[in-house]
Amino acid sequence: MGAAYGLAFRFGLAHPDIHPVIGTISAAFLYVCPFSVGAIAVLWGAERGTQITIPRQTGLAVSAMALFLLAMFVTFLEGLICIVLVVPVFMAASIVGGLVGGVVHNYGRVNRSTLPALALLPLLVGPLESLLPPQHSEQTVTNTLHIAAPPETVFDKLANVRDIEPNELGFTFVHMIGLPKPIEAQMAGSGPGSVRTSRWEKHVWFQEVITESDKPRALLYRFVVPQGAIPREALDEHVEINGDYFELLDGGFTLQATPDGGTDLSLTTRFVNKSRLKVYGNLWGSLVLKDFHRSILVLMKSRAEHHG
Repeated sequence: MGAAYGLAFRFGLAHPDIHPVIGTISAAFLYVCPFSVGAIAVLWGAERGTQITIPRQTGLAVSAMALFLLAMFVTFLEGLICIVLVVPVFMAASIVGGLVGGVVHNYGRVNRSTLPALALLPLLVGPLESLLPPQHSEQTVTNTLHIAAPPETVFDKLANVRDIEPNELGFTFVHMIGLPKPIEAQMAGSGPGSVRTSRWEKHVWFQEVITESDKPRALLYRFVVPQGAIPREALDEHVEINGDYFELLDGGFTLQATPDGGTDLSLTTRFVNKSRLKVYGNLWGSLVLKDFHRSILVLMKSRAEHHG
């Protein structure tokens, strides 16, 4: 029952009249809905007149949430990337809901209005949340990796990166859960105003317009995502580049010579979290970009050290 309620609620969010009021990236869906899923699972699964133990409460809540997540995946409501990103908060909120449901069952008076009240809880929170003003949050993510090659050699590898093999990127969590991998990057022109086009798997591509090219110290750019550059089926709407929730602004590479003749290569990306979930969105946006940065830096290290 808990899983069925969650699935019905998620289907409802896809309706064009409901989506503007209660979005999938909202406290109502990410926190309150899983809370209700856990509470309903416990109240529905507990036998009347008997005490339900805390382990049983937790087990019912976790089982209901696992079924809910699986159902969203097999019905294509959510992609694997989004499901993995929400698992921690969904499970935590569901367990809290299950424990509250256990208290209500063991010590409260459960009647016919209890389950409907829990089911309506996200619908009460959602419209109130939609009245709050947007709180866009700008974040900067930077990773640095030491490369055993001089800055000049490393810099020459940045503009054009052709025929990227998957094993050159190393292991990355974000690619494992479905984020497309980069295939190549090609530079058209030179100096500020030139355009570096990055192509990924699943026909994803975008542009990096060079704002500063200072060999061998920096290659900086701003992001441009042309219309149709991100196919609808390539990325889930919640992690789409320059979609409704996250927008990439600018970034680039900076190079610092080291005493051993090598280079500290840094990759920086600045993004805007446009969702209403400031803390959670910033956390996952930063984690995803850091993981992606690591793969690109590993690639640059391999190219500069072995093909320099």
